[in-house]
Amino acid sequence: MKNSAVSSLGSEALGTLFFVFLGACAVATVSAVGLGAGLAWALALIVAVWVFSAGGGHLNPWVTLALALRGKVSWAAVPGHIIAQLVGGLVGALLAWWLFSSSLGDQGAGLAATHTAAEGSQLFGALAAEALATLVVVAVVYRLIGSGPLYGLGYGLAYGAGVLAIAGLTGASMNFARTLGAELSLTFAGGEGADWGNIWVYLVGPAVGVVLAWLLHPLYGGSETSTSES
Repeated sequence: MKNSAVSSLGSEALGTLFFVFLGACAVATVSAVGLGAGLAWALALIVAVWVFSAGGGHLNPWVTLALALRGKVSWAAVPGHIIAQLVGGLVGALLAWWLFSSSLGDQGAGLAATHTAAEGSQLFGALAAEALATLVVVAVVYRLIGSGPLYGLGYGLAYGAGVLAIAGLTGASMNFARTLGAELSLTFAGGEGADWGNIWVYLVGPAVGVVLAWLLHPLYGGSETSTSES
């Protein structure tokens, strides 16, 4: 594997770890929903993208897939990026749990958890919420990718806006690395509070959002300054 590829994967893993860790720790001290949580996740993502941009600054499997659909990332690089992000998300969630275990006990696990209370037909609303919020995030990424620090700022603000909009419905995932890491940390803590039954919502909903953002891209345009990653 080329050194550049190793650096790219390392940046994606560390960046996602940094994002999930900071966001999870922040929500331990603010309301789980509301302005505080939205700001916390926005700032965590902005800083993580700015610091760990060598891998492209995706830090999200859905962003990697979205950029691959646009030809900005080679499909051969996608599996490695996603695995790195999932590992980073898990380690970030576990570190947050370790840091807050003394004060919160097992409640310190899953600080970044994304759960929905919806059941039956109401799950379609949760799916739609995740799809639309992810669409907005990906649209901003399409528009700003390759624009330097402005990309991280816009990406983070879009994610924070998504948290504000749908946290009360789904916990606001829009990033499966965050969702999977938190769910696994809950499981490792003993399983109390873990909810694998609706995990598919956080796979199907954002995937639909990515496809919609890709299909609608000609309507809102976007930056063409970035190059494909190998």
